[in-house]
Amino acid sequence: MARVSIVIPSRVETYEVSAGVSVLQRTVQDIYKKATGDFEVIVAFDGPPYQSFPDYPNLIKMQNEWQGTKPTVNAAVNIATGKYIFKSDSHCMFAEGFDEILQMNMEDNWVVTPRMYILDAENWKWQDERFYDYFRLPCPFNYKRGFLFQAGGHWPERTAERLDIPIDENMKLHGSAWFMNRDYYLDCLGGIISDGSGTWNGEDIDITMRTWLGSWNGKLMVNKNTWYAHMHRGGQRPRGYGFSHNEAYASARWSAKYWMSNLWDARVHDIEWLIDRFSPIPGWPENWKELYKDWKNEQTN
Repeated sequence: MARVSIVIPSRVETYEVSAGVSVLQRTVQDIYKKATGDFEVIVAFDGPPYQSFPDYPNLIKMQNEWQGTKPTVNAAVNIATGKYIFKSDSHCMFAEGFDEILQMNMEDNWVVTPRMYILDAENWKWQDERFYDYFRLPCPFNYKRGFLFQAGGHWPERTAERLDIPIDENMKLHGSAWFMNRDYYLDCLGGIISDGSGTWNGEDIDITMRTWLGSWNGKLMVNKNTWYAHMHRGGQRPRGYGFSHNEAYASARWSAKYWMSNLWDARVHDIEWLIDRFSPIPGWPENWKELYKDWKNEQTN
């Protein structure tokens, strides 16, 4: 098996899941407990406070000033030595051998996510037995806050209908964990783009669109043979990346307009191709093409 560089961007990830142990420290501990192949871990701090770790082998700490999530990931990938990159949020738990299982049946132009569970971080276990395999592009035409890509997009119907397919196409990236060839990340995607959508939001949309619509015949895939569990925010759990709702909505509006307008010059497919590939999609009305045509006409008037 090839080396995997596990990249963890982190900003103010100081929430303690047990006395004196932050969720970031517990995430790194879990990686060293669960990974079974040749790997390195790059903890990329996006500003202080910087945290300490035991003397783990092949652990690299990048202590940057504030840049945002996407530039932080790009900087970490640039120094990575693995054939593959596994990017994870800094509040996750993992399955045994996840780093090697994700390499099995891997293609160089794929972006792969494991099955996702929700993490009960305080007890370091799954919150419950529910899991999430597929995600869909949210429809921007009928969202109450305007024309934008709403966050999330879990596709429970597809998850239930396709349980017997262990590795399968996925319409949209969730963003909290993904696995890909480092050369694909650098040479095809060119890293994660911040223009327009900002430096911390829209990672999922950016990678989704440029993977599916680019010239490299890329695919988003889910590998259900392994899993990770992601801690959701809210309540007592603070968010490390501070942002306002207005900033979030502005980013989501920019992304929706950019991709629905087919403004990416390097595309070989338009957005309609992707929607048709996965239709019918919950939340997208049967007359979405009529709504889309009307919307495009409004943009030119």
